[in-house]
Amino acid sequence: MGNLFRMEADGANIHQIDRNTLHSGHGCLLPDGRILYDRWEYVDRNFGDAQGLWSVNPDGTNHAVFWGNNTWSPGGVIDARPIPDSQRIVCIFTSCHDRPWGAMVVLDRRLGVDGAGSVVQIWPEHAIEYTKGQTAKSDYYGFDNFTRTNPKYEDPYPLNDKYFLCSRMTGSGEQMGIYLADIFGNEILLHTEGAGCFDPIPVGLRDKPQVIPARRDYKNEPGYYYVANVYAGTHMQGVKSGSVKYLRVVESPPKSYWTHTYWGGQGVHCPAMNWHSFESKRILGTVPVEADGSAYFEVPSDKFVYFQLLDEKKMMIQSMRSGTTVQSGETTGCTGCHESRLSAPPVGGKTPMALQQAPNKLDGWYGPPRMFSYLSEVQGVFDKNCVSCHDYGKEAGEKLNLASDRNITFNTSYNELWRKKYIRAIGAGPAPIQQAYSWGSHKSKITEKILHEHEGVKLDQESFERVITWIDINGPYYPSYASAYPQNLAGRSPLDNEQIDRLGKLTGVHLGQMAGFASNQGPQVSFERPELSTILTKNADKNSSEYFEALAIIQAGQKQLLQKNRADGTNFVACPLDQQRRGKYNLRRQTEQRNRQAIDNKTKAYDNRKQDDL
Repeated sequence: MGNLFRMEADGANIHQIDRNTLHSGHGCLLPDGRILYDRWEYVDRNFGDAQGLWSVNPDGTNHAVFWGNNTWSPGGVIDARPIPDSQRIVCIFTSCHDRPWGAMVVLDRRLGVDGAGSVVQIWPEHAIEYTKGQTAKSDYYGFDNFTRTNPKYEDPYPLNDKYFLCSRMTGSGEQMGIYLADIFGNEILLHTEGAGCFDPIPVGLRDKPQVIPARRDYKNEPGYYYVANVYAGTHMQGVKSGSVKYLRVVESPPKSYWTHTYWGGQGVHCPAMNWHSFESKRILGTVPVEADGSAYFEVPSDKFVYFQLLDEKKMMIQSMRSGTTVQSGETTGCTGCHESRLSAPPVGGKTPMALQQAPNKLDGWYGPPRMFSYLSEVQGVFDKNCVSCHDYGKEAGEKLNLASDRNITFNTSYNELWRKKYIRAIGAGPAPIQQAYSWGSHKSKITEKILHEHEGVKLDQESFERVITWIDINGPYYPSYASAYPQNLAGRSPLDNEQIDRLGKLTGVHLGQMAGFASNQGPQVSFERPELSTILTKNADKNSSEYFEALAIIQAGQKQLLQKNRADGTNFVACPLDQQRRGKYNLRRQTEQRNRQAIDNKTKAYDNRKQDDL
């Protein structure tokens, strides 16, 4: 997948201008000088409908939603271009699981930044039906509605507000031709050959877009965010003024590794990361929110981050389920949380309290920022306070087992808390913005138990924050996408596929079929205490040869983890392929730093293609 880069006309000074976890592309210039591009990212979002249009200044500052960030169908909005002498755009409504084609659409974002209400015209006309039917409780799979579009369109190019060039199916299978279409219903085939023709672009003079002055430097220094009033905006009903005490900044780092084998949870996890979502997380810290709801703070540049509002207990009230980036030296901000994109900031009035003082620095989270690991950050709380009762072989453990023992994909307590719905995290949640207080620690059963001091157990402040923060950043497990076992089940199992298959035959529990949460029967294997593995203790003859063979297989997994730990343990070493990927990524970063230094010095640097191809 790609991100947005910028370079000089002669190929000099290539540098990245966004830090999306996943993909950004198809950029074009708007008349006002901004870049319009399509983004695919899923911060606590379902993968299928998280593909909308965004805008950014050419220097990488002021990334902002343009259209469709919270729209369930279409699954993707791509190939957008501005229509001359209007405030409309033409684009393609497409699907997640399809080629980059679908319906051709004229959008007017003045009518709304989400949903069918801003569709002015669509080709073919019947495709408008594929945008309808969404409710907050709809399932997630509207993102493939536009696979049914016939004929399919690609690559629209507006000549004016009435005539458009595009690529369209000719009616001969999947062959594409160059068409001239108009708003009156006419479509004329101009040319086709072979498998098809694409990307029509007229050659001629065009008006030069405005030039936006740079708002950043290239010194790799922090940038600055402000929020004028966290209580202003949509989906904040019921949040009383003064209840927000802190704003937390969380990073969603890029995915640099993948495996063929995956965890059968929501979507395709390659390798397994979390129970119901895709991303790793890094908490950068919190800052205070002033009495008037304002906040002003420093954030490291070149990080893909999102914000959460916290109450006096550090429990999440509302969360941003998308990402943004600040550039070195940039100052950017918003009116409020989930503000209306069609309204202007208030004019006049008092300067927000936070902006009357120096920006706050992020205070970290029980140590310096690091990749969040469930075993390292949360499990110790349960080991200290809960496992004496909630363990294998204990009565309370039958109801909820909070032991640390690792299994095929995750560990026992993590599996139990998610599977038995003791936490209310959003997972790979739906496209619509969620109401404040609707998920997270405020809605989780385990939080209720903790606050009521279950069985007299009272957590200290740090232990309490570790549990609720884990829930509020969406219940992640692994700190890294890198894998030690890329060929094994979920990319995480120390047992190979042959051992998994044999263990299933010996016990009647087919682990390969139950990896995903939909069919998960609970933590069947304990690599730390093989003899306590549920797969062995239920309906097993402990004197049989099958029992001893099954036990030996699990013990082999235990030994394998001691020799080569996976990413949830200490002394983790990634597989050779992932190490090579990391080396290539680091080399690209070094080249970029050199290029940025050249920009800062007003000189030119050119990429070494042989070096970058390593």
